[in-house]
Amino acid sequence: MSVSLLVFKGKEFDPFKSQEIAEIPVSFQNIWDETWEKAISACEIKIFVCCGMFSINAVPSVLTELDSIFDWVNHHGGKDREYVQRRIKELKDFLNRYYNEYGNADYWFDLG
Repeated sequence: MSVSLLVFKGKEFDPFKSQEIAEIPVSFQNIWDETWEKAISACEIKIFVCCGMFSINAVPSVLTELDSIFDWVNHHGGKDREYVQRRIKELKDFLNRYYNEYGNADYWFDLG
């Protein structure tokens, strides 16, 4: 099992009406549980949380949260530090591109 970021298009998110555009792998489940969840808790992350949904308008805040997670993992990440940091860099690149290209469109992101 793993954690992925799903991308949907639609004025408001509706699991039955919104069109799934992409699925971006985030982490293996065991690494999510062992490292990501600790970092999310320690950094008091509010948006980029498992089973959390956010709109494209929240991307700048999510990028800031990912920076906090990156820094926490740099100091406390243990054996999975490099893997998690690589995934964060990939996510940030993806979200930056999406925001710059589609910032005025109706897109939703679901982390799960």
